[in-house]
Amino acid sequence: MNTALTLAILFAGAFLQGLTGFGYSLFSLPLLALLMPVASAVPVLCVTSIFLNLSVFWKARKNLDLKRILPLLISGAVALPAGVWLLKIADESVLKISVGIIVILSSLIYLSGFRVTVRREKLAMIPVGFLSGLLNGATTFSGPPVILFFANQRVAKHQFRASLATYFLLLNILAVPAFIAGGLLTGGGALKTLYLFPAVILGVLLGIRMADVVSEERFRFVALLALGILGAFSVISGL
Repeated sequence: MNTALTLAILFAGAFLQGLTGFGYSLFSLPLLALLMPVASAVPVLCVTSIFLNLSVFWKARKNLDLKRILPLLISGAVALPAGVWLLKIADESVLKISVGIIVILSSLIYLSGFRVTVRREKLAMIPVGFLSGLLNGATTFSGPPVILFFANQRVAKHQFRASLATYFLLLNILAVPAFIAGGLLTGGGALKTLYLFPAVILGVLLGIRMADVVSEERFRFVALLALGILGAFSVISGL
């Protein structure tokens, strides 16, 4: 039963990721935490996310502007080890509730149409990337700070998806050795995730296919609305 539920959760999370470019971990972790310890679920999501984001990246790679997101990548990578350390020592309920509240409030702000004028985009990416990397190491919730920043900057749909997929892909690749060094992931543990890949791949491919028929305006609204709902999942799971 746990295996079937795990596959269903990851399929749904992967579908959301393929459709919107984000949401896999934020959707999946609160639900997986009902089936296994968070410290076990986070590395599983990290490993499977690599293949998931590779699929999204391959589809959207022509729209990637790597130079634009370089500050995000660097600052995110720097913050990763601190996030893994937090995962080892922090109370998981406090982490999930805090992240969920931030995500819900942020999505409501951006759904209301409120925007902040950011003229020095690359400089602003440094704290955004640092917070994202910290959250990635602690919870795999690397998406919210970056998603909200891109939404604020009115990044076009296909570039939005390509940038997120590339950022998540590289950050999760870097996270694997950090989890190994922290004693949260072993080679055997990584091999045990192989049976999960078909559900993840099928979900993300279906989501990518659906993304081609969603208008940019509707895409942005759905992405932010989904973010708020996923934040609520995080809060509920932490209570």
